[in-house]
Amino acid sequence: MDMLGNVDWVADLVPGLESQLDQFVVSTDEVDEELIEVFVEELKRLTGELQDGMASGDEELVRQAAHSIKGMGGTIGLPEISVLGLTIENFAKAGRLDESRPLVSALADWVTTLA
Repeated sequence: MDMLGNVDWVADLVPGLESQLDQFVVSTDEVDEELIEVFVEELKRLTGELQDGMASGDEELVRQAAHSIKGMGGTIGLPEISVLGLTIENFAKAGRLDESRPLVSALADWVTTLA
């Protein structure tokens, strides 16, 4: 979805991304500007929670925020963001927050490019 920018960077961070996308693809015929605005605002909020959780080592906060992001991406036509959320969530569940740092950082950088 070009209006939200390029998400090709996710493939560099998530091994096997392509094989995971289908589970998050949904029909996006009804995506309108208002839905995109809500998505962007919620993604910004959740990314902040991810960063807070990473800074404090709060695995549960990271897991919850990542879980929410996982559910949002496909709805807006960005299954890559859902797979990224799933990957971060799995790292948090496994107590491997350090491995999710580059993913959270890249997501935060991308979010700053969104309107």
